[in-house]
Amino acid sequence: MSTQTVFDTGNVGQSGQPDQSTRPMSSSASMLTCMQACQQCHEACRKAAFGISPAAAQDLAADDVRLLLECAELCQLSANWQLAGSQYCRQICAVCAEVCRQCQDRCNDNEGMQECAAACQRCAESCEAMSSMA
Repeated sequence: MSTQTVFDTGNVGQSGQPDQSTRPMSSSASMLTCMQACQQCHEACRKAAFGISPAAAQDLAADDVRLLLECAELCQLSANWQLAGSQYCRQICAVCAEVCRQCQDRCNDNEGMQECAAACQRCAESCEAMSSMA
C-alpha cells in the first residue's frame, strides 16, 4: 500500500517556516513575508479582542470585536493556505486584504489600538501583493 501526501507543505523545517531553497526566490520571499505579516496580524487582532480592558470594552461595539476575531481567523487561514501551497491562495489573500483594511480603519478609530491597526495595514499590503502575483 502506498502513502499519498494530501498537500505539499513546501518543505517545512523544524521552525515551521518554508524552506526557501525549494521555491523561486521572488515568490518565496514574498510568500514568507506575507505569511509572517498574516501571523503578526492574527496575534495582534486576538490580543486586541481578548486584551480589552473593561473600560475600553464599553466604548467598543460588539461588531468591532467580531471584526477583530474574523480578521484574526482569516489571517491564520491565509497563512495556512499559503504554507500548504493551495491553488486558492490568491483569492484568500484578496479577501484577507479587504478584511484587514476594514479592521485597520476600525482600529485607527479606537484609542489604544494602533498596534493592531499597524499589523492590519502590513498584512493588507502584503496580501494585496500576493493576490496580484501571477
